[in-house]
Amino acid sequence: MAADTAPSLIITLPDEELAGELDCTKPREHHFWYTVLGLGLAASAYLAAWSLHGNSSSTYRIDNQWGALAGLFILALAIERALEPFSRKLGPDTTEAKDKGDQRAIEVKRRLTAVVTWGAATGLAFLLCTKLNITLMQAVRADGSGQPPFWADLLVTGLVVGAGTKPLHDLVSNIERVKNGKQDPP
Repeated sequence: MAADTAPSLIITLPDEELAGELDCTKPREHHFWYTVLGLGLAASAYLAAWSLHGNSSSTYRIDNQWGALAGLFILALAIERALEPFSRKLGPDTTEAKDKGDQRAIEVKRRLTAVVTWGAATGLAFLLCTKLNITLMQAVRADGSGQPPFWADLLVTGLVVGAGTKPLHDLVSNIERVKNGKQDPP
């Protein structure tokens, strides 16, 4: 009885490619620490903001949901503009990768910078929302409904505002690019 052997699904790479694929310890180590930094900024700011405010509910109330969104939009825009001058310094330097023309490394470093920037923006959002006594769920809750716990309300509000800074950054950058393109004649 001769058994037919199925073709192997294991693909062997040439030694050079295999060595390059396996030599990822240093970049992965950097990935880990930049991720820890971004999450650590957000988490420590959340805990600091919660301890500063305590468990009492926010008093921020508005008449309609659009007012709450407008206030959070303005807060996210202010945080985005405050972080903009520092955004290139918050993550790994891309100069070396640009000189080598390594697009993959440039993209990885930009993503790591985005993680740290998100952490800083979310941390600032937690602290500012606490200091201004503004929380999203309290602001839009229906009359007669129960008050959300402050810790959950702060968490949701900070995450919404912190995450909203990236789309706002892209929007403002595009507007500035178009404006500068109209001012500079070809």
